[in-house]
Amino acid sequence: MIEVKEVVSASQRRAFVNFPLKLYRDNEHYAPLFYQDEKALLQEKTNIYSDYTKSKFFLAYEEKSKVVGRVGAIINYADNQKTGVKSVRFTRLDAVDDVEVFAALMGAVENFALSEGIDVVHGPLGYNDLDKEGLLIEGFEYDETYGGVYNYPYYLPHLEKLGYQKEFDWIERKIYVGDKVDERYVRMSEVVKTRYRLKELISNDMKTGYVIDTYADDIFKVVDEAYRKLHGTVPFTEKAKEALLSGLRIIVKPRYLSCVADENGKIVGFGLLLPAIWHALHKSKGKLFPFGIFHFLPLLFKKPKEAEMALIGVVDEYRNTGAHTMIIRRLWENVIEDGITELESNANLEDNLEINNLLGKFPQKLHKRRRCLIKSLTPKE
Repeated sequence: MIEVKEVVSASQRRAFVNFPLKLYRDNEHYAPLFYQDEKALLQEKTNIYSDYTKSKFFLAYEEKSKVVGRVGAIINYADNQKTGVKSVRFTRLDAVDDVEVFAALMGAVENFALSEGIDVVHGPLGYNDLDKEGLLIEGFEYDETYGGVYNYPYYLPHLEKLGYQKEFDWIERKIYVGDKVDERYVRMSEVVKTRYRLKELISNDMKTGYVIDTYADDIFKVVDEAYRKLHGTVPFTEKAKEALLSGLRIIVKPRYLSCVADENGKIVGFGLLLPAIWHALHKSKGKLFPFGIFHFLPLLFKKPKEAEMALIGVVDEYRNTGAHTMIIRRLWENVIEDGITELESNANLEDNLEINNLLGKFPQKLHKRRRCLIKSLTPKE
């Protein structure tokens, strides 16, 4: 018999964060999130998103003491207000290959939703668009990225048996950089730079701390504007900004960041690549201390062998000017110089024509797909 309990004690919080480490212990593609960051989400007083969300977390037990699954439930009041639809998100779903375990866990999420007067459950979705989201349905043979998701193939059929259906998909690509920047981007970037009096603010010799301290606030403003129409996005709170930046200080390289500004110095576009940290997360089990930090040190002192596209965005005023060509040119020149031949894209909504048209111009391979599922709890007449 499967028993589900809400996570309330310190031992349950440890069990919640540790469970996927055990479930994927022998899986070479899985990488955890940062351990302490995940643990902090499990209490309202330490959850950096608690000022605009309400969360519950659950563990599934077999034979009273053996943990066989976990799941979280989130009411994102900011997004519900934005969309006009009351919904509960399920998040951080992990479980053994047993539909009864999935049924028990999702039953807990659904009961929580109904207790709050909400009859729509969807996910997997996180607290914002940069949190883990989506259920991997294609590409199980590839490594997980920092911004990606990994789960076993049995997740989808078990959820479908419970009445969950496709809401939308994200797609991910391997982009082949080549050995030189496409001449079209070189020419266009020069035209755009002159015509609109744009300039690049970041140089390769800058220090990461200086870049973050000087430009982070303005970059977040661009993020909020450029991504505001995408599903699940909400403006960053100060707590969320601080938490994200604390992690990025370890892995951001200024040579993989572009900030394009107008003639007055206002940032109007940005792009960010991240050195691939999958191997470090995998080896450290997401724990920086006491010894996990040693797996991340090469990121600070060596050229990365792999990189992933984290973000790229341009404010509305410059969206159709070609400003993105300046961003891509700078980033491509640096990864080519570092000997990186492939980039892993972030996940893009399959109906996001703007970004898909942009990335579609590069040699590539569509190799992963993840899905958001949805279920109405209102009985059909």
